[in-house]
Amino acid sequence: MNKYPAGSQWRKWDLHVHVPGTKLNDAYEKNLGLPDFDRFADNLENSDVSVIGITDYFSADQSLAFIQHFKERFPDSEKLLLVNVELRLNETVNRDVQMVDFHVIFRDSIAGAKISEFLSRLTTQLTDRQGRQKPCSELAGNDFNTATVTRAHIKQAFRDTFGEKAEVSDYLIFVAPANNNGFRAQSGQQRKANIADEIDKDIHAVFGKGPENSSHFLLRDRYEDTSQPSQPKPVFGGCDAHSFADLEAWLGNTLRDKSTRQVATWVKADPTFAGLQQTLIEPAERVALQAAEPDQKEPYKVISKVRFSGTDEFPHEVSFNRNLNAIIGSRSSGKSALLAYMAHAVDPAETLRLQVEAHGLRDAKEAGPAAGLTWAEVAGVACKVEWASGEDTIGKVIYIPQNALYKLSEQPEEITKKIAPALFRIYPLVKTAFDNSAIRVAAANSDIRSAVGEWFGLADRIDEREQEVKDLGDKAAIATERDRLQGEIDRIKTAARLSDDEVRKYQAVAEQLDGMETRVKEVAVELDQLGSYVAPAEGLNVASILPQAVQATVTLRPSSAEVPESVAVNLDELKANVLRDLVSSVEATLVKAVNDLDDEEESLRAEIETIRSTNADLIEKHEANAELSGVVEDHKKQVTILANIAKGEKARDQLIIEQVAAAAKASKGVADRAEALSALVEIFSDEERLLTDLTFGIETDITTNTVEHASIGFNQRSTNAYIKSKGDSVAYESAHADPAKFLQALRSGEVALNKSYEPSAVAADVLTVSSEVRFSAELDSDRIGGFRRSSMTPGKQALFALTLILNESQEPWPLLIDQPEDDLDSRSIYDTIVPYLVDGKKERQIIMVSHNANLVIGADSEQIIVANRHGDDRKNKNAQTFEYFTGALEHSQPLNASSPTALGRFGVREHACEVLDGGEEAFQKRRNKYKIQ
Repeated sequence: MNKYPAGSQWRKWDLHVHVPGTKLNDAYEKNLGLPDFDRFADNLENSDVSVIGITDYFSADQSLAFIQHFKERFPDSEKLLLVNVELRLNETVNRDVQMVDFHVIFRDSIAGAKISEFLSRLTTQLTDRQGRQKPCSELAGNDFNTATVTRAHIKQAFRDTFGEKAEVSDYLIFVAPANNNGFRAQSGQQRKANIADEIDKDIHAVFGKGPENSSHFLLRDRYEDTSQPSQPKPVFGGCDAHSFADLEAWLGNTLRDKSTRQVATWVKADPTFAGLQQTLIEPAERVALQAAEPDQKEPYKVISKVRFSGTDEFPHEVSFNRNLNAIIGSRSSGKSALLAYMAHAVDPAETLRLQVEAHGLRDAKEAGPAAGLTWAEVAGVACKVEWASGEDTIGKVIYIPQNALYKLSEQPEEITKKIAPALFRIYPLVKTAFDNSAIRVAAANSDIRSAVGEWFGLADRIDEREQEVKDLGDKAAIATERDRLQGEIDRIKTAARLSDDEVRKYQAVAEQLDGMETRVKEVAVELDQLGSYVAPAEGLNVASILPQAVQATVTLRPSSAEVPESVAVNLDELKANVLRDLVSSVEATLVKAVNDLDDEEESLRAEIETIRSTNADLIEKHEANAELSGVVEDHKKQVTILANIAKGEKARDQLIIEQVAAAAKASKGVADRAEALSALVEIFSDEERLLTDLTFGIETDITTNTVEHASIGFNQRSTNAYIKSKGDSVAYESAHADPAKFLQALRSGEVALNKSYEPSAVAADVLTVSSEVRFSAELDSDRIGGFRRSSMTPGKQALFALTLILNESQEPWPLLIDQPEDDLDSRSIYDTIVPYLVDGKKERQIIMVSHNANLVIGADSEQIIVANRHGDDRKNKNAQTFEYFTGALEHSQPLNASSPTALGRFGVREHACEVLDGGEEAFQKRRNKYKIQ
């Protein structure tokens, strides 16, 4: 049975609280003349401090007596009380020449008699009448004010009491204060600084006043002799209460005023002596001096437990720590199944997708929680994930099935998709630049396609105009015929005795009438064109726009996607207003145009009638002369044809100008696209882009697949300026360099295309051939991504993938990872993944299945979940198929050979040593870590 199944959690500790009746400076009120143990016990029990060091000077008698009293008063209390004996060394190092305080904190399982034996063996510098040095156990009265001890005597007393081969930290912890009666030497006093360093080497931990003490004692180069590396040590706050007023004001609190500086101490460990030992191994990660709890993960992003129903194979629930959880166990013991059920409960579709990808399954129906078991087959098992914020929370997890890391990193062309989320999260300006570049490239390609379509459309219209002009006849021949007919008119006029003025006037009237009648015909055509949009006036009804006849779009640069959301809202509103006003204006313009054309037609017909009426005699006289009338009509026809030719040529020339502009638009699109990509590379390269040990790079290039796709429409048996040799892909660079020439070559047939391929579509595909943007990453001089083959080993590729996964999400959702060691080499695990896990668990909850001791123990897992599958030689409670035993690394218990279950035989630490590959060695490394220089 583990008293703390949730693993290492942050709790308040105070290892320096003086007991009522303390030998010096006792200011506690008494009860009937005796130390008030009841009031003291009530204060401790009602506080939010879990571990308390009960302190006295040179003695443990009063502390032991109180601890016994506390246990009797609160037999079910979860508080841990440790004996703290405060000594004074015979050394001074600070500016006030104060003797250095030295604390000895005893393991709670050490009997009082053994503590008394230690104090009876620890001699002081005081001597009795016979000159014999007094041991601590014989001090009395004023002795407590004047007694000192040496560090050598403390060590000797330990050896004499616990044995020559005993490890000090297995029985007691040495602590010295940095401030007040502490061992921090005055600046410039080298001799005292050297003494301080020697004291530093002998202690396990420090009492301090704040984070600045913590920072100093975590340094590895704090000694005067810089050739000697210093070992990081935990710094604890201690209220040092000597009265009930101090105790009630300071215990577990953070205060700062003119007379008091008190900082709460948070320790991430079981409230046990073993938990205290763990702080010596991970001082930076396990101890914090601050007011609020260090771990402030949002509860809706933390899985508190998973519940099972509809099955007898799993326990009703399994609880999890908010930091690093390691699920360990022998093969097929339900480790991976637990993780898979959790992932599936949160996001079934994504879990299926990931399992299919990781395991190379042909069908999602083959996926399941364990080998040979599909989700369909366990449909009756209900698994519910409960979040720390409550049962109704809907959360998300990042699930990495077994073997998934290598699968994630073995496809080089997909590397950019993996790098981008993590890179963008760390460097949001790179994401902005990347998005802007993508928008600009897309806009440029859209402009190119539009320009190509426009160019080919104009080319068709130019051909139409050319044909129309050609159909009218030869311009020079028509002019010659016009001039000949003019001569005939002159001859007939003379013969008919018509005056020059009459002929001239008739010709003018005829031309005027002809122009008006031509315009009447044009008006009729224009009204017919507008008839699709405007209902004509009839009777009393005026012309009106037809419903939904007018529609408009507005292309805006920058687009809404290129600007912040707050600006985009304003742009969208402006755009909507412009569209509304534009449609309204167009509708009004169309209606006015129809009304104006109606008025113009009516006016022309009236004017024609007036001219004919006014010139009736002249017209009649000329029409009476049939020959002259016919010649004049023929002359008028030639004049009209020449006018139409001029009009057609002018329209054609305008279309040619527009076609040149369309080609220029395509050229500008090509240039804009190149500039957008160049700007992205420049912005990216402004600074080094890093993520832990990864260095990111950026490359732009055109892929072979893109060129091959653009080449499909070309007849590659026909060579030309763009297909250099038979079978070649298109020389897109030449097309990009001169789009107008390329477009003309396609339309003219100079470049042969395959059957059913349209020149305009092929041209658009070639001119929109764009460089792809790819990110790359470098790790230890090995590279992955970009456009070259990876030089990374499979292990490094998996490490790369894990690095990105741990950093890709903007929100720190829980990471569920199954046996990452399967994809990693040993060096990657120890040198890189372990530090990643240590850092990553500060930001997100991690639940990991592993057989590797370096991952589980080296990464300081806050909770170990030992899995066991029921069998004849490894029984579970009630013969349940899967059982889980949880607790912290510091949980240890001797072998219980009579345990009816496998998991009840011993503690978490022992299970880890038995189950994990390299477990014994990993724990020994942790044990020796404090001594490593």
